[in-house]
Amino acid sequence: MTEITLDYVEKLADQLPVEDQRRLGEHLTQKLQNGSAPGATVERKPQDLYGIWRGAFPDDLDIEAALYEIRHEWEAEPEEFKP
Repeated sequence: MTEITLDYVEKLADQLPVEDQRRLGEHLTQKLQNGSAPGATVERKPQDLYGIWRGAFPDDLDIEAALYEIRHEWEAEPEEFKP
């Protein structure tokens, strides 16, 4: 079995039409960014959840009341839907 080297792959890529070379480059770039290429390591920096969600909900939101409403709203359904 022949060893596949960068030089060999570049020679093969040079034989492709320009549009296919562009698509190959985009494909390889996407694989590297996603970390799905063999041997690829993606450095992910954890994000601060408070910072991500800041401003998404009102400051005076009562979480317990909202959860209670969600968990008990089925009780207000009409009788025809109750088992």
